[in-house]
Amino acid sequence: MLWATFGKADLAARLKAIGGGEVAVADDAAGALNALPDAEALLCQDFLYTPQLKDAGKRLKWVQLLTAGYDHAKRVGVAPGVTVTNAGDAFAPSVAAHAVALLLALQRGLPTVLANQARRAWDRSHAQRVTTPAGQTIAIIGFGGIGREIARLLRGFGARIVAVTRSGRPHALADESHPVADLAAVLPRADAVMLALSLDGSSRGLIGARELGLCKPTAMLVNIARGAVVDPVALADALGKGIIAGAGLDVADPEPLPPEHPLWRAPNLILTPHYAGACATLDGRIADVVGGNLQRFLAGQPLQHVVALQ
Repeated sequence: MLWATFGKADLAARLKAIGGGEVAVADDAAGALNALPDAEALLCQDFLYTPQLKDAGKRLKWVQLLTAGYDHAKRVGVAPGVTVTNAGDAFAPSVAAHAVALLLALQRGLPTVLANQARRAWDRSHAQRVTTPAGQTIAIIGFGGIGREIARLLRGFGARIVAVTRSGRPHALADESHPVADLAAVLPRADAVMLALSLDGSSRGLIGARELGLCKPTAMLVNIARGAVVDPVALADALGKGIIAGAGLDVADPEPLPPEHPLWRAPNLILTPHYAGACATLDGRIADVVGGNLQRFLAGQPLQHVVALQ
């Protein structure tokens, strides 16, 4: 059973072409709940997965998320014996490019340039403060598909990559790797901090006033993960006081960010409305992942991109 808010036509066509069973396509929550009792597989975006869907899927064996994130699935859970998979690296090229674009825009002073442009001022006074990733130490917290793609892109600029993960295992794309327990030792060395980790109990509020205070005053922070990974009030305060030099956010907590929130007034902040994953070719990449997993499911083979909800 397929329920999606984008790319539904492409996905439905791909799944029907594969064959092997009937594909029910839901137009809304009521349609999804109506179709689920007979379905062995549910394909939906993570934010559409609810306790009602969990309870209605009595025959479910597989939940294929059409997103990289699985926050809702982790919170709601699945029945015993149900396998959950996500979109794998389908979002990695666009999200990583967006993250690097935010970093470059901050390092090249584009917020200042655009403000000057709005007042028609040919002002180069900020030129001595601009930087590039070349020769810099970039900490990437979360080194899954998106984090690794960020690393690949930034290595092309000549940056030194420090990966921060739960395990701290070495990786070919990282010049050094550390467990998240070492974060306090990594932050003071980083010229930029890129957040690409999943949201759970251990990562919620990971970057707060203490962590921001450990950063260099010239450091940039980029968050394309989840808004709740960063304390938004602490970030607004750090930007206002010059504790860090700038921040690029594609996510916020809450979303949408209320008009009165202090982040709107924070200096040297670029805020995009959670669209880092958007890309004209994204639907095709998701369809490739889902189509491949459907063929494996029908053949009784192990699925790819299985995620652990515990």
